[in-house]
Amino acid sequence: MADETDAELAQLAAHKLDMEECDDWLDITSLVKAGAQTLASGELIKPESLTLLDAMTSIQVMDSRLDMGMLSDSDMAEIAQWDIDRTLSLTDTLWIVDRMLCCEMTWHNSASLLQTIYTCNYYITDDLPPAIGQAEVTGNKERDLVLYPLLVATGLCCRQVWHEYSRENVYAEEDVLLGLAVLRFFEDQYSLADTMRLLDVAQAYLETRLGEEEAAAMLLAHVSMRKRWLAALVCLSVEYLSEDPGALDRSMTELEALAAEHQGYRSTYAEHIGQAVDNIVPGVFDAKCMRKFPSLAPIKPKELLKLSEAHATLARLVSGLSLVRKLLRIESVESLVHFFQGVSRQAEPLPYLRSLLISVFASDGHVQLTQPLLEFVRRSIRELCGTKLMGEEGDRIDLFYQEAARMLVDWFRTLCQNAPRQRRIALKYLAGWDSLQGEAEQLDIWLYTQRQPNAPSTEASDPAFNPFWISSWAYHMKLVLMGGALMTGIRLDVYLAYEFPQIFCYVTQVFESHASHLTRMLEMSGSNELHEEKHRLWTRQGVSDIESKAQLERWLSVAVVQKELATALWLVSHACERLGVFRPPWAKGRSKLALEVCRTQESEVSQNSRYALRFRAFSRLNSPTPLTFDGWMTTKRQLDEYPISDLFVHAARILTDAKTGLDKCRRGFEHTGEEFIRAMYYVVLANSVALAKLLKSDAVKSRAMAVSGADAVVFRETLLNEALAQTDSTSSDMTKAKAKREKKKRAARNEAAARAHEWQADVDQLVSSGALNVSWTTAADRHPDWPVFTF
Repeated sequence: MADETDAELAQLAAHKLDMEECDDWLDITSLVKAGAQTLASGELIKPESLTLLDAMTSIQVMDSRLDMGMLSDSDMAEIAQWDIDRTLSLTDTLWIVDRMLCCEMTWHNSASLLQTIYTCNYYITDDLPPAIGQAEVTGNKERDLVLYPLLVATGLCCRQVWHEYSRENVYAEEDVLLGLAVLRFFEDQYSLADTMRLLDVAQAYLETRLGEEEAAAMLLAHVSMRKRWLAALVCLSVEYLSEDPGALDRSMTELEALAAEHQGYRSTYAEHIGQAVDNIVPGVFDAKCMRKFPSLAPIKPKELLKLSEAHATLARLVSGLSLVRKLLRIESVESLVHFFQGVSRQAEPLPYLRSLLISVFASDGHVQLTQPLLEFVRRSIRELCGTKLMGEEGDRIDLFYQEAARMLVDWFRTLCQNAPRQRRIALKYLAGWDSLQGEAEQLDIWLYTQRQPNAPSTEASDPAFNPFWISSWAYHMKLVLMGGALMTGIRLDVYLAYEFPQIFCYVTQVFESHASHLTRMLEMSGSNELHEEKHRLWTRQGVSDIESKAQLERWLSVAVVQKELATALWLVSHACERLGVFRPPWAKGRSKLALEVCRTQESEVSQNSRYALRFRAFSRLNSPTPLTFDGWMTTKRQLDEYPISDLFVHAARILTDAKTGLDKCRRGFEHTGEEFIRAMYYVVLANSVALAKLLKSDAVKSRAMAVSGADAVVFRETLLNEALAQTDSTSSDMTKAKAKREKKKRAARNEAAARAHEWQADVDQLVSSGALNVSWTTAADRHPDWPVFTF
């Protein structure tokens, strides 16, 4: 067997196989089988270039569900029917165009070109018909005057998107499949002007066919929409936006017209879009097209979007691109923070949109296409503090601004990534922002000593004399990032329901620290002593004191509202956890092993370990002071002193205060953060309504909620101990009847156990009746980082 394998390997070497130059397939089935038979268990044949990503994305060859290159009899029959010279009707052409739209929009949804666009044989054929766009010489008008102009325009649209992907703003292994060596976008054969001319030819021809078939009107609409889509994509490229001041307005004009036309098309032809059409032109689409690219690694098949889903994706993409104009017209860094936080919370933003927003925001050393990066950081500090350093020159200051610019831009870029990556990177960035804050504090002290060389050394580190503006800005940004990193876990379902009490308790502390810091900054900006000439390190320029104070007040109002909302949800989730509604996974088993695991997991040692693991990224920071496990347990015991029903009542009052706070600050957000305020309104009001419904029911007056949290803990521990004792008795030779009698005797002897059973029965009654059927959801179209409870 080994000799045969060696012989085949020698034959392959003699063949001088070059996958980049040779398109012929070489059958190596027998070689692979022979090699596999010589392997022992645990052995693997692999090249040195094999990476973990390659291993994770590997497929099982000859499995139709995984191997896109596997040919079945039906596949071969379909391929045999391909004929580029087939004479097409308008109906045939419309079917192909609709299918290509499904391919294009599936590609926009993070698929590969091989799985979508390149499955069309008309698209990837090497020999294009010479009569494309030439009405006087073609004998296949629907193909040469309608289909190919639309395919060429589709190719140029894909080229614009691919060019944006090549900036590597989004991740190939997570967002788009960029591993393609062969790109076919017709750019070598047709320029933008040639493509527009072809679309004009198609439009003129279809206008002569109106009234003959309904397909003519539908194809004419496709041509018009394709022209607008191509023009919009070209104008939205960073190169055009940077060089042509009018490119943005032209792109938005095209997008608005496209949105109107597309909406009209979907309304007029809703029945056509909604129906599933069979393959009426066999052989046109080859699901096994990757066999034509033998140099590429095999990939998994991809199911295309339905036609209705493709149109919905196009509408979502067109609507989303309006964010580019909004981004370029934002004038304050505060608004940019709210803008990118809003983008990060969007439901499944498409990779092209996210990549384009990143490119428009920061590229070629500029922010928003025109503003230098260092000026962007200075602007951010001026807006928040209303101040500007006198004589900002100097290597030390420039180095800090460069690092701060990198951190700030990377943070905004991260907010345009997919949600799991946002949280992962945010947790890593926290250490960087903590270090940046430390550098800023040293820079503030150094600046003070430079301007006040005769001042006592203690003044430089004393906030009564030194305003610490730069470090205050860095701390503010770090706290915004901390709150976002914690709350993103809600959107991603990282936390289980039983963890909500400690999560919201920790979030409450973060927002409280943020509110305290902003209050200090407001007091600092209004202090007359800090503005005395002998202590002034800053000169007011560019941003007035009134504007700076207004921004600080807006940030403060947001921090206070978020703190109140987090506090209310903390009380609600703590009450639900004490009632046993939010149960950890280990508390659901009834076997002896499960009960013993439950006792172990409920111990303070295990709770401490889980707590340290959950908040390890935050516990390493120098500020704010982290909420330790002992601190968390102390606050939990304090809550346990109150009846459970009081926690719901108090949570409802806090939500009322939060709504009042939103009402007061709403007017200040007329030009920045309006969407954020509306989303917060929804979360506050939805939770308020849910609590009001609960408080009106008889559940609040039940014995289950009349007990304190401490009593509930004792009851649950008593029930756990009794269940363990029961398993011990059952495991002996005692009969079931005798064990049942023994259980009754123990309950009669133990008053605490009796009370525990009564309490558990009341809780079970509330749950079974639906009065305490608690659930929570997040509104993807509102504010998915905050849960809404329902009772």
